[in-house]
Amino acid sequence: MQTLPPEESRKILDAMGIPVVVLRDRPIDRVASESEPTPAESVSRKTASDLIQALDSSPSNVSEISEVIAPDKENVREDALSDPSSTSPDVSLPTSEEKPLRFTLVSAVSADTLLACELPEWAGGLLEGRLTGLCADLLRTLSPSAQDVDWQYFHWPISGIKDHSHEAAIDALDAWLHRRWAETTSTDPVIALAVSQIDLSSIFSDALVLPSLEELAVSSDAKRLAWGVMREQSRG
Repeated sequence: MQTLPPEESRKILDAMGIPVVVLRDRPIDRVASESEPTPAESVSRKTASDLIQALDSSPSNVSEISEVIAPDKENVREDALSDPSSTSPDVSLPTSEEKPLRFTLVSAVSADTLLACELPEWAGGLLEGRLTGLCADLLRTLSPSAQDVDWQYFHWPISGIKDHSHEAAIDALDAWLHRRWAETTSTDPVIALAVSQIDLSSIFSDALVLPSLEELAVSSDAKRLAWGVMREQSRG
């Protein structure tokens, strides 16, 4: 930044009504006796001379010129608030990733029945006492004469399968349920599904759809609904 000679600075300050105190030990003449100004300094001095002439000719314009020289703090503050990118770095917000699909089904197969139930998340992928009792009650209602029952789990995702998408899960579950269905010996076995996260209607369109085990464990209305669906099936 170029500085003005002391004489011109003094004239500008005098014209604006600003008192100036000169220290006695400051060599004012030393600055004035320096070498010839550079072209940039000449331009600065010429601009300062024009400003001094304007001040001398019209003292009433001092306040206006002061407003031009001094930035408007309010405007600067409003501009900064209206354009956050001018004062803060561009930081992109992280996008929320989709929660991976995880579930466990337990299936019970008798001679004439296939029952598949999705376990609640809080069960940790295993049947516990209360859920075991619910599944046994459902199977007993669907197949009163069942003697030998085979229980198996299906856990998703499956180790070794890189594709963990919803479509891949349905395809794997389709293959597993059809294999379990083939283990029944009846020509027209009963199929009952109690799931919450996944829709298995595309696999077995004629299956009985029951409330999930999580609902059956806490809701008497869900139990009444399930018993009603199974009674209708037994009558048919």
